[in-house]
Amino acid sequence: MIKLLHILLISVYFLNPLNGQECLGGELRTIDSYLYGRFEVNMKSAAGGGYVSSFFTYHDHWEDSSPDEWGLLTNEIDIEMTGNQDASVQFTTHHPGDPNSWSYGEIIDVDFNPHIEFHDYAIEWTPYSIKWFVDNIEVYSQDQNIVDDLIYPQKIMMNLWSAVWIDWVGVWDPGTMPVNSYYNFVKYYEYTPGEGSDGSNNDFTLSWIDEFDSVDITRWEEATHGFNGNNCQFDPVNVICHDGKLILIVSDISYILGDVNNDMILNIIDIIHIVNMILNFEDIINVADYNQDNSLNILDLIFIIDQILG
Repeated sequence: MIKLLHILLISVYFLNPLNGQECLGGELRTIDSYLYGRFEVNMKSAAGGGYVSSFFTYHDHWEDSSPDEWGLLTNEIDIEMTGNQDASVQFTTHHPGDPNSWSYGEIIDVDFNPHIEFHDYAIEWTPYSIKWFVDNIEVYSQDQNIVDDLIYPQKIMMNLWSAVWIDWVGVWDPGTMPVNSYYNFVKYYEYTPGEGSDGSNNDFTLSWIDEFDSVDITRWEEATHGFNGNNCQFDPVNVICHDGKLILIVSDISYILGDVNNDMILNIIDIIHIVNMILNFEDIINVADYNQDNSLNILDLIFIIDQILG
């Protein structure tokens, strides 16, 4: 059913090509918003110039405010990896301003490649500071004099997209699509100062964990929008769960996951091609290695069949 929807969406895109946007991206956001807390993720980002992989919190004010108020309502806390940098992570806050919002942050060097390895990242947001952690080690913080205007409840969000700012993300080559970012789990801890058992000074209490056996529609919603500076339009078909991981995808608008013969349909013909690839050790064409074992095998085939039947 999802892939049939994708085909219908593609036909719409060819008639109205995304208002100039050149690709499809993936974004997931919580339905609920949270004021303060510890926000934790285990993830692996996408490599390649132009790509931005993220885990962040955001005050989603677009629907209930006017454009004149947007700059005054900005509240956002970011963890971002850009695909052109293979040994750093960026931490940023975005603040309200009149007439324009403002941002403050830093790019921090790490001793690993975030596009190759899974690592834990966390944000601790309180009325007094924001701290960022990599593998449970504090690597950056902003004090109260910087963050005292971050006062609005925020949604937990993840997305993968292609940015237009070359000086930030490098040159984007559309020929590198599709690319994926992977998320093992997300945890949210309430801010419970003096009463918790987790985080700095035991000031946080675990509220929930999502290990992405599926997209929990009671907790998450998938985005269908774009924005200025983003080459991609977000699309629900580029958000999938497989093998206990959330996978966000950036793809060409004509891309159908698993459509090996490129006939714009996912069907039994593609299964035959994939089986032949497995038996003959041929190169993988337009198929993601979902279980990340660096080979195309029966587990990946089962996933494709499930997409057709589902």
